[in-house]
Amino acid sequence: MGHTTLIALALMASFAADAAAVERTPWPARKRRTDEGLLRPGVHELKDPKRWPAEPESPPAPLDEKRFRAAFSGMCEGMASPRLLGRISEEILQVAGEAGVDPFLLGALVYRESRCVPTLVTGFGTGLVQIQARMIQANVRGSRLRYQVREGGEWKEHSRPIPAGALSRLQNSLINLRLGAAMLAMWQDQHPAIDEAFAESVPHRSAVAHFGWGDIVRGTGGEDRALTARRRMLNRYLDKTTAPHKTDLGFEVVSPLEGIPRLAPSGPGEDREEGVRAHRGLDIDATAGEPIGSIADGVVWFTGFDLPGRVRPQVVPPDELAATKRPALGPGGLFVCIRHVPGISSCYMHLQSYRVAIHDRVKAGQVIANVGRSGTKASGTHLHLEIHRDGDAIDPAPVLGPELVIPPQETVAHDIALANKKHRLVKERRARWKAHLAAQQAKN
Repeated sequence: MGHTTLIALALMASFAADAAAVERTPWPARKRRTDEGLLRPGVHELKDPKRWPAEPESPPAPLDEKRFRAAFSGMCEGMASPRLLGRISEEILQVAGEAGVDPFLLGALVYRESRCVPTLVTGFGTGLVQIQARMIQANVRGSRLRYQVREGGEWKEHSRPIPAGALSRLQNSLINLRLGAAMLAMWQDQHPAIDEAFAESVPHRSAVAHFGWGDIVRGTGGEDRALTARRRMLNRYLDKTTAPHKTDLGFEVVSPLEGIPRLAPSGPGEDREEGVRAHRGLDIDATAGEPIGSIADGVVWFTGFDLPGRVRPQVVPPDELAATKRPALGPGGLFVCIRHVPGISSCYMHLQSYRVAIHDRVKAGQVIANVGRSGTKASGTHLHLEIHRDGDAIDPAPVLGPELVIPPQETVAHDIALANKKHRLVKERRARWKAHLAAQQAKN
């Protein structure tokens, strides 16, 4: 056997050993569970996560604490008292500095996981960043978070300081943040190697995907929403607004939601109510309570309720909204419409609330409403946006452009909607054919 062959065999053996080391981990896969079992992946995500542009860098330290507090508190406005939000923002900065993690990402996780409520307890977890004690308890030993990082083909133990008894005090905001920041740092340290070790993971962009799922990432929706929240927070901190997008409508438009680009998992023409009606707008994934801005200058021409059936929508001024008994709603729920130029208008549906009245003049980007899910039957919170030209609904995605909204064709949900519609049409054709044959037989 020649020298070259021996070297080749040695290299192959080395590669095989490395592969075996990656395949084996010193711990069983950590998985987040609910009372119903393992979490299920969603469908409101991209088929290829690489379609997302690179995430923006955080501003260099030291950060302006006052601006950071304003950015975080503005995101969480109405979810907790201003005093509590101010305290939490200070704790985020303190803890992020101690752990060496991005404070904007930690703040985004607080917003996404708990809506900034320190005492929140769900089947998903507890406290500000929704820590699930049973998923992480094997890593917690006294006042250290211990975990393994692959170095040179071997798993070596690392540790980070955490408050003693942290798992039993997760509703304390500072303790929750300290353990959460240590976990985020842990996932960042482990991320590349555990993606190789657990080949079941779907493609994802960053270590924050593991924060929601554990070792095996089964979907990217949580990661996408956390990073969207981070972009929103950064834009608020930097006082950065969306640049207008040119259109063929005769005016420029801006994004109706912060933190571009936003994901639109559903578009016009898709089935609703098993084909009883067709979807007329663009659904943009969003969080309950998010502010919605007008896409362009205009005049408000409707605010109120979409009612079921062929009943005319009910007009309700914003100052009467809370006192008005909410009736059974049609698919649009609570909505607002704005006329931009003669013949062209936009409508914003499924709202939680709105802040404008009929005849109000609004500017592009001016906050007019908040995201909700009024009128929906099964889907989660999102903004349903319609654009009408001379009475006909047109697709908002090309109007907004891919810099503002990633269109449905690139999402998992769109493929599922197409498959379901195809299945429905096949069933209907078969049913018509069977009815035709039955009629023919009856004649004979």
